[in-house]
Amino acid sequence: MKKLSIAIIALFAIITTGFTASVLWNVSSEGVTINFELPDEGTKGTVSGLKATIDFDHKDPSSSKIEASIDFKTLDSGNKQKDDHLKAADIFDAEKYPTIKFSSSSIKATKEGFLATGSLTIKDSVKTVEIPFTFKEEANGTGVLKGNMTIHTSDFGVMKKGQDKVIVTINVPVKK
Repeated sequence: MKKLSIAIIALFAIITTGFTASVLWNVSSEGVTINFELPDEGTKGTVSGLKATIDFDHKDPSSSKIEASIDFKTLDSGNKQKDDHLKAADIFDAEKYPTIKFSSSSIKATKEGFLATGSLTIKDSVKTVEIPFTFKEEANGTGVLKGNMTIHTSDFGVMKKGQDKVIVTINVPVKK
């Protein structure tokens, strides 16, 4: 009986070590950049206040999950009048909806890197988006996620169609 128990434990150990587990990555506050561009208006700027839970395994991305939010009140285009206009109740309504949220439903490998599909919440609208990104892990237990996406804010009830294209570029350093 003792030999059978040891054999079962050994078999369980061999089986479980063959599976990879996703890694919980902590966002390094230094070096995070979230840039945006409104090419139709010639406006560029940044937002900050990223809060994220990144449970990511680059070897098995299907087991991964990303939850992230940004503080829209931190929007900075270098033009206070433009910032106040974008944060106003008739546009993004940053007072009532201070955060923009993303929650992945799937992550998969692509030829260029990875693709996170999930729900993006802006104001009170939730839409499915895809965010292509790359991940580079360093030997010292750190890494960087870099991605970009284009959204049309009219899909979220913000701004007029034709003047609503926003290009978002992210750079998120992480550590184990």
